[in-house]
Parts: sequence; C-alpha cells; structure tokens
Amino acid sequence: MVDWLRVFNFTNGGQQLQLGDGVRATLPVSSILLGFMFAGFWWTLNRELTFKVEDRHFKLGIGLLLVAMVLLAVFGIVLPMRSIAYADPALLLDYRGVVLGLITVFGYMLTDMGHYGVFKLPKYTTMPEKLIFVGTMLTVVGLIVKWSFF
Repeated sequence: MVDWLRVFNFTNGGQQLQLGDGVRATLPVSSILLGFMFAGFWWTLNRELTFKVEDRHFKLGIGLLLVAMVLLAVFGIVLPMRSIAYADPALLLDYRGVVLGLITVFGYMLTDMGHYGVFKLPKYTTMPEKLIFVGTMLTVVGLIVKWSFF
C-alpha cells in the first residue's frame, strides 16, 4: 500500500503536479475521525442490544451519526483520494479500493442494524431530541444549498 502522507508531489508527462496541504491534512484527520465515529456507532448499537428485541428502535442520534459518517467519508477521504488518483493514475486502483471498502463498511453497519431489529420507528423521542435533530439537519441542508448555489 502507498504511504499517502508522502505521495503529494507527482510528475505527469514531465510536468510537476503538486497537491495542496489541505489534501495532505484532510486524509489522516478524516480517517481518524471516521474511526472514532465507527467506534461510537458500535457502542450505540451494543447499548441498544441490551434491550429486548421488541424494545429496540432507531434513534434519531444514530441517523445523525450515519449522515456525519457519510459526509466525512465522502468529503474527507473519497474526494481527496480522488484528487490524488487523478494526479497520478497509478493510484487509481487504490482509490477505487478505498471507495469500495467504505461502501462495504456502511453496508455492514446497516446490515447489522437490520439483523438486530434496530430499523423500527422510534418508540419515543423527547422534544429536545427532535429539536436538535431537526436543527442539525436544517443546518446541514441549508449549508449544502448555500455552498452549492450561492
């Protein structure tokens, strides 16, 4: 496997290509954060499994965590690695492998949630939980719209 922290100066047809420090910093930070989120997801799922099957349900916080993990994976890992792969096509296979690995990890998480019966509608939610969930999602969608169209 390639040491991604050192692969940032490429030559392409004799022309020197350089990727910014942003790509260099984004990959390790995003990878570490994604690992923490993955651990947090399993902690949450493990806690949910302490309840009887009929008492398990999908919590709004799990939804936020999954959205955060997808955003972090796409913008913190996939897109920076895509920049690297397009700068040096020899790394295209590594890039595609990481993308497939991330898709498989998310599929694994969702499959286990389905296996353990966590995809049931929430049995109860608190008003602060609903307000924070809605506020967070509105903020995310609002920023996506602002950054995409304005």
